Amino acid sequence: MNTKLKALLALLGTVVFFSILVIVARAYAASVSPMLLLFLRMLVAAIAFSPIFIRSKVWRKPKFSDIVLISLLSTLNVAFFMWGIQYTSASASQLIYAAQPILTIVVTNYIFREKKYPFRSFIGVIIGLIGLGLIIYESAIEHGETISGSLIGNIGITIAMLGWFWYIMLSKKLLKDFSPLEISSTSIMTSFVAALLLLLTQLSFTTIPIHLSSVAILGAVYMGFFGTFLTYILMQYSLKYLSPLTVNLSSYVQPMLVTLLAVIFLGERLTFGFVIGALFVFLGVFLSATVEFYTRKS
Repeated sequence: MNTKLKALLALLGTVVFFSILVIVARAYAASVSPMLLLFLRMLVAAIAFSPIFIRSKVWRKPKFSDIVLISLLSTLNVAFFMWGIQYTSASASQLIYAAQPILTIVVTNYIFREKKYPFRSFIGVIIGLIGLGLIIYESAIEHGETISGSLIGNIGITIAMLGWFWYIMLSKKLLKDFSPLEISSTSIMTSFVAALLLLLTQLSFTTIPIHLSSVAILGAVYMGFFGTFLTYILMQYSLKYLSPLTVNLSSYVQPMLVTLLAVIFLGERLTFGFVIGALFVFLGVFLSATVEFYTRKS
C-alpha cells in the first residue's frame, strides 16, 4: 500500500470518527453542560496524548510557540462546536463545515496567492455561499424548529468551522519542522488547558449542578479518544502527504454521512429549504474545488 493511499484512508477515518462524534455531542447537548462535555472530551484526549507529548519533548524546539499559537485555532473550533451544537442540528452543523473547500479556493488565490483558479471555481464559490446563506436564513426565520437549526447555533458552528479551516491551512506549514504527532499532541494539550479554564470560569459564575450519567461519560470517552485523539493523528498524517484542498474535500462527504446518521439516530427530518441549500453548497463545492481537483489529477 503506497503512502498516498494510506493518507486517503486516514482521511476517511477522520470523516467516520468525527461524524459519529457529532451525533454523540448532539445527543448529550441538552442534558450536559457544553463546557463540561468539552472538558471531559479534552481530558480523555490529553491523557491519550500525554506519553507522546512528554516523550517528544516538543517544547524544547525553537518554533514550539508557533504550534501553540496555531493550536488556539483548533481550540476555537472545539469550544465553539461544543457550544453551538446544543442550539442547532447535527446535519446543519456539518453542512456549514462543507464550506471549507470553497474557502480554500478564496484564501489560496487571494491571500496566499499560490494558485490561479478558473472562472468556474469562482462561480462555485458564489453558489456555495448562497447555499449557506439559505440555510442560515431558514434557521433565522424558523427559530430552530427544523433541521436547519437556530441562528445562534449556526453562527457558533461557523466560528468553529473558521477556526478549524485556518488550523488546517496553517498547520500544514508546521510539518516542515514538526511531526504530525508533535503538532497533534501540542494542539490537544493547548485545548485541554483552555477547556479547564472555560469550565472553571463557568462554575465560578453559575450555580448549575453537575450531573453525569454513566452513558454520558462513555460518550465523552468516545469523543475524547476516537473523535479527538485518533482523529487528530489521522488528520495530521493525511495533511503530511495530501494537499489542504484534498483534506478539505472530506467536508464534501461528511455532511451526507452525518445527515444519514442524524435521521436514523436523532430523528432529524429533512425540509425542502434545507435540501435546496445543501444542493447549492454541494454544487458550489463541486464547481469550485472538486472539478479542479480531478482536472489537476488528470
